[in-house]
Amino acid sequence: MTGGDADPRVFQRVVDHVERAIAGGELAPGDRLPSERELGERFAIARTSVREALRVLEHAGLIRSRPRDPRGPLVLAPSPGPARRSIATFTSTGGFGLAELVQFRMVADASANLLAARRRTPADLVALERNTARMRAAIDAGYVEFGLADLEFHEIIARAAGNRLVQLYGDVTREAVLGLIQRTILDADDRHTLMLRSVRHHRAVFAAIADRDGPLASRLARETLYAYYAEHVGDDDREIMADLVREVGGRLPDRP
Repeated sequence: MTGGDADPRVFQRVVDHVERAIAGGELAPGDRLPSERELGERFAIARTSVREALRVLEHAGLIRSRPRDPRGPLVLAPSPGPARRSIATFTSTGGFGLAELVQFRMVADASANLLAARRRTPADLVALERNTARMRAAIDAGYVEFGLADLEFHEIIARAAGNRLVQLYGDVTREAVLGLIQRTILDADDRHTLMLRSVRHHRAVFAAIADRDGPLASRLARETLYAYYAEHVGDDDREIMADLVREVGGRLPDRP
């Protein structure tokens, strides 16, 4: 039967089946799913439900479906894009608070710095050198332009680290933190001082990575994130951040 479906979410059976087949290795990149007609017959559902299932799978980056393609939808190679979009949506809509994001960044950025110090290439150092020059020049352009250069610095490090998971989650959380804290920084009277301090930090991280001093580069990440954001979180979260600094032998800034 391929007529009307009683359950409006009957398409989920197709989605679940395809996801399990891909995860289990039954379907590999380059394989083809059955045609819409064959899927409808196999699952005893209407063509409209089959098409909805294919839309969901395509949005998830698992397949590419072309209308009336007799070969059937194409199974795609895994990509971090859908996961990145999902995490970005969750963070940008308030799924995580500032304290959670910063604490994660303290772990992710420290790890990225450590790995980059070991794996960096001469080309990575050139990219970092150019970025810090751009960041210094962006001070006069304002914090929005400066913030973009800041994000780029960390993206270069994440690529140099050579770990796609560190890059994926680090990039998304950095963007979310910047979005949450940007208004506070824009309203700050001493934002020029904050940007100069940030440039000094980035130069210190660059030097540590250039010297292949991973522990120092890692420690600098945690110390600086604490210095920037500790005053914007509650006491309990601030203490957790302090523990993350102490864990790597870092120093906490003097509190006023």
